[in-house]
Amino acid sequence: MHLEQQPSNLPGVVGGHRWYMVCPTTDRRATVLYLRSGTGMLAHRCAFAGERLYYDSQLENKRFRGLSAYFGVDRKCEAQYRKGRKLYYRGKPTRWHERLLKWPRQTAATAPALLRMLQGG
Repeated sequence: MHLEQQPSNLPGVVGGHRWYMVCPTTDRRATVLYLRSGTGMLAHRCAFAGERLYYDSQLENKRFRGLSAYFGVDRKCEAQYRKGRKLYYRGKPTRWHERLLKWPRQTAATAPALLRMLQGG
């Protein structure tokens, strides 16, 4: 896979050029290359002609789909906490920290519904 530069007239594009990746399979330019599970190959969408590309959530068992969001809260929190980031300003939580504090409460509120769903109720 290699990169290709293309002149751009879009505002905010640094240097007046936009970078694209070139698909090793189809030689098409793309800003996003997709990873097909099982193959380990990054390619343009057209390289998977006749095959459908899925999100991980689409491949989960329908009965357990809500669980990935429920257990993903810890990963979201860890990703947001960075060294030196302020948690409070003038004694009040910062906006991003306030949002972070809501995630566990939101998931705790959905826990009973998930348990009922898993028990078949």
